Amino acid sequence: MSIHTVLVCLPAAPEPRHAAQAATTHLALRGITADGVMPHFTPRRTGGLRGMLRTRQLIDTWQDTTAGGPLRLLDLTGMRLRAQAQAATQWLIWHQAVAGTKAAQPFWSFAQRHCEDPKGYPVAKAQQQYRAQPRVQAMTAFNALPHRPCDLPTGCLEAFQAGQNTFATLAWLTAVPADGLATTSMSVHDGWLTPATGRLEDQLAYLRDANAYLERLPRDTTVVAMAATA
Repeated sequence: MSIHTVLVCLPAAPEPRHAAQAATTHLALRGITADGVMPHFTPRRTGGLRGMLRTRQLIDTWQDTTAGGPLRLLDLTGMRLRAQAQAATQWLIWHQAVAGTKAAQPFWSFAQRHCEDPKGYPVAKAQQQYRAQPRVQAMTAFNALPHRPCDLPTGCLEAFQAGQNTFATLAWLTAVPADGLATTSMSVHDGWLTPATGRLEDQLAYLRDANAYLERLPRDTTVVAMAATA
């Protein structure tokens, strides 16, 4: 399964210059290959000398974003609220783009049929029938517009169809843990959390557990956002 951004919770607090390597090793123990840090977090804003000292504890900063640092220095609340607001607007754009089309089946339903009958229902046919649905075609057409205000990922079809509130809440839940979360210890969730499948119910189960785990962590825990594949 391809993973775009994962969050690594480190059991110790390394110096910022050593944090990326520590996170890479932490992921490798779970069979996951890291491909560098990601500009994922928004730091808490603090001015003056105090702000400069805090910045030195952050990992690879890019303007108003950072790859990580101690939880107490990261604006997790702001990240979640911004993601929620942006998703609410994105849903309205989607709602207008697919107006007049019938509800579509998510791709996993076609993939499941393929798994049940691989020879009689090949992957190519599953993909073709999924893309041929008018609602998916409407989303694909919108994504082809050169000056579109945002993308409407067809992989989010099930979440879009769940309604604006659910779509916005899903964005709030996803803002911090992203696509996967490596815990500080292998004894917790076997050291790794990620959705079991692409189904919305499995994504929500992962996000529930991941956010609950983050809330239990000490605020001095160092977290690092990494690009990774598993």
